[in-house]
Amino acid sequence: MSQELPKNNDNKSEEVDLLVFFNLIGNAFGKVYSFFERIFKTIYKLIIALLLHLFKSAKWYAIGIIVSFAIGYGLDSLKEKNYGANMFINTNFNSTRQVYENMRNLNQLAAIDHDSKEIARQLKISEEEASKIKNFYIEPDIDQNTQMEMYVAYRSGLDSVSRVESTFKDYLEGLNSYSFKSHKIGVLATDKNVYKSLKNNFVSFLRKNPYLDSLKQINSVNINAKIKDITGQIQKLDSLKNSYLAIRIKESDKSVSDNGGSGTNFYMGNSQPNELLVDESNLTTLLFNLTQQKTNLENNLDLNRNIIDVVSDFPPSGYDVSQWTDYFKFTFPIIAFILIFLVIMFINLSRFLKSQS
Repeated sequence: MSQELPKNNDNKSEEVDLLVFFNLIGNAFGKVYSFFERIFKTIYKLIIALLLHLFKSAKWYAIGIIVSFAIGYGLDSLKEKNYGANMFINTNFNSTRQVYENMRNLNQLAAIDHDSKEIARQLKISEEEASKIKNFYIEPDIDQNTQMEMYVAYRSGLDSVSRVESTFKDYLEGLNSYSFKSHKIGVLATDKNVYKSLKNNFVSFLRKNPYLDSLKQINSVNINAKIKDITGQIQKLDSLKNSYLAIRIKESDKSVSDNGGSGTNFYMGNSQPNELLVDESNLTTLLFNLTQQKTNLENNLDLNRNIIDVVSDFPPSGYDVSQWTDYFKFTFPIIAFILIFLVIMFINLSRFLKSQS
């Protein structure tokens, strides 16, 4: 009996501990439930109070929204529309900096100075057309694939140590607008037909730089000289190849006639030590490589024929670039609703404070 009593006491103690543990869990869940219950009740009361407020003050909100919409609609009808259009270009001969400087100059004249006379002089358009232009902007036309291709080319030129330390993130942080060849140029105007006039002299103005012109001319002269030299080599090798083929044919015919025309033996050029041996396959390979070099040079000449290549020009007319936030008939009612709400809240607060004093 004395041994059973401690066991019973231990069992009762474990049962008490379990009851206490479950009570604690239950109390914790109860507190969590009460917490969320209070939150939902508070949100519910706020929604009801807001609905009551809107119901009691509905006429003031209706009057304010209708009046503000009418005023905004009238102002929108008097305001000029904004039209936009883009041009996409590729820059050559490190002309990106020159293009960006010229674009900053134009944007200064249009957006800040409003100097339509100077814009008309530089772009060779009428002063009336220049007065319709409101903004110029330029930005790189890039995507992640282009950046990755540039990074791969960049890594290929590094040594093994620098290649390990280099990361794509660090490479992107080192890039700027001048690091890319493709760019998007945008023009904002109040006349959608002004882009027809811009197409004539806009690119000529952007690339205007004597140094770039001389660089382009020198590049063309050098490439043409290389093409001419390779063409001469191709002609000489081709003539040499044809001459050796003619000699081979003559020697083969001679060998057949010396053997009595049996036609069973072939002339072997290396059977006589005094014969001149030429492997036509080497000439063919050399001709192919030279032709490939010439093709690459011609492609390079075509790609760098201009300082700026226009990938996509301005369209004949601009398109509406306005957003809903640019229309007063949408923004005025929102502002009116907020102001009416604040005024009514202030009045109700003032009444409440007076009643408590």
